[in-house]
Parts: sequence; structure tokens; C-alpha cells
Amino acid sequence: MLLMAGTCACARAPVSRDVEALAALRVEAIRPPMPPAPRAMRVERPVTTGLRLDVMPDGARVFVDGRAMGLARHLGTLLPLSPGVHQVSVRLEGHATWRAEVMVGDRPEPIQVTLTAAP
Repeated sequence: MLLMAGTCACARAPVSRDVEALAALRVEAIRPPMPPAPRAMRVERPVTTGLRLDVMPDGARVFVDGRAMGLARHLGTLLPLSPGVHQVSVRLEGHATWRAEVMVGDRPEPIQVTLTAAP
């Protein structure tokens, strides 16, 4: 809206120059409509649970649910897994295979494995 000093075209009457009258006049800004809120997206949280493996000898291979995870020494301090029951096995040639069904909760599960030499 454009106001010209002195007259208002719509009313054809002079516009008051009185400071109090101008202070009483409120012109509200027209705001553009807000864009629609984005749909809730599922945010993947980083996995903070899994297994804390301590394996001897550390050259053994670790398998979880039938998948090779790598050498124990390369897995780091936490093997990230989703909560639930997992089949874990640790293998090294010339040693007995270690197997267990492990329940992973919302905190890392510590597992200590010492492989024994096969007869």
C-alpha cells in the first residue's frame, strides 16, 4: 500500500500529519505463506550397540549371522550390530571353532573368546 503525504486517493480527504495519529496507524505487513512442513523423515541414528570382542589369537576370523566380518584385530573396539539375537563364530585354522548365539541389547555386549588348538 502506498500512502502519499497530504491526500489519500481512496478517501479524497487530507491525511493527518499529526504524530499521535500516525503512531496510532498500524500497517501490518503481509507475510508470504509458510511453505508446508516437510514430511517426517526417518533419521538413521548411528549404531551405538553391538559386540565388544576380545579374541585370542587376534588373527582369527569373525563371522556374524553367516557373514564374514573380518579379522578380529581389524574390527576395532566395537563391532556394530543391530539389537537382537545373532549367531557369532570365530575361526582360525588349526584351532577349534568358537560358536555362540549372542543377544545384543541397547548397550554393547562384551565377548571374550580364546581359541584352543585343535588336537
